[in-house]
Amino acid sequence: MAKTETIHTRVTPEIKEQAEAIFSKLGLTTSQAIMLFLTASANHGGLPFELKAPVEEDDDLATITSIVTVDGVAPSKEAQKIIRLYSKGDIDYETAQFAIERMYKQA
Repeated sequence: MAKTETIHTRVTPEIKEQAEAIFSKLGLTTSQAIMLFLTASANHGGLPFELKAPVEEDDDLATITSIVTVDGVAPSKEAQKIIRLYSKGDIDYETAQFAIERMYKQA
């Protein structure tokens, strides 16, 4: 049998409960889920997901709106649709920015 190591960590009770509920739905124990995370990190050569600093939603929305407001002229209907999709959370900031930039390049 392979030698194993023990990892101890502290988390808030709320986070532990939320995570355990998710793992349970997936048929995993917390130990199995942590092992999956560590294995994926090792295989990936880093975190197995993108890690970003949180950005205020209003900042991104203001940035997108300012991109499409040129010389005080309101955004086109197409641009407004993209802004609405972003503000509802249906698309992320990068997708909204790409769509708007592409729309203006085609015009």
